[in-house]
Amino acid sequence: MTEDDRESPTDPLPTESRQPWFRRNRSGPGWHPSSWQGGLILGGIVVAIVALVVLLRTGVL
Repeated sequence: MTEDDRESPTDPLPTESRQPWFRRNRSGPGWHPSSWQGGLILGGIVVAIVALVVLLRTGVL
């Protein structure tokens, strides 16, 4: 077993199970979610923006 084969004790996940939450678009600018964590973050941002618009339009803010 080489030094590279061992997992770091401070690393909670093995390297094979890690995947990026967002990936670059193949065409055009921007990024898109590539895992459920990225989709959850994107959904939270959309909900926050919609809530802000509704609160501003109703005069609460």
